[in-house]
Amino acid sequence: MRLFVGCETGAGVADAATALIGDLQARVARLAPAARLTWVTKERLHFTIRFIGAVDAARVPAVREALGPPLRHPPFDAVVQGVGVFPDRRPPRVIWAGLRSGTSDMVALARAVNARLGPLVGGDPEALRPHLTLARVKEPHGLRAPGLLAGLETVSLGTTRVEAVTLFESRQSGGSLQYVPLMKTPLEAE
Repeated sequence: MRLFVGCETGAGVADAATALIGDLQARVARLAPAARLTWVTKERLHFTIRFIGAVDAARVPAVREALGPPLRHPPFDAVVQGVGVFPDRRPPRVIWAGLRSGTSDMVALARAVNARLGPLVGGDPEALRPHLTLARVKEPHGLRAPGLLAGLETVSLGTTRVEAVTLFESRQSGGSLQYVPLMKTPLEAE
């Protein structure tokens, strides 16, 4: 099973992100018509806290048990604003929406989740840069960030209330990718 832990976006942010994706699709068609991208569907929008990867089904109960107790972190608001790309200075591989606030809270959640999961699945070698993935660029074919992002640096997608993290399974089904929630771990004030 391919697993990851994430924060859900909430309906308002998901609707705004879906509208933004439509705008970005039109920009890509105009600026780099041969580019190939995989766009994130509304149902799959989330903030990844910890990518776990492939886990043998027999180990999933231990992962669920580790994530069972509430996380000692108060619920918080994440303000989603601005669009960017990874990497910064080369043809883009990922198009994302960023956070105006809530970044430090998501990094703290990642540390807490990593502390629980590390003994089971190993440490996470990458520092978390919280973002909402909008698209993955398979073939850039001339796609460049400056033209794509013009005027979107401060676009607002709204605020989402983060009250839990979710363990998701990433499943291929009928040629499409689905993120299936397996469990939620609530946040609670210390």
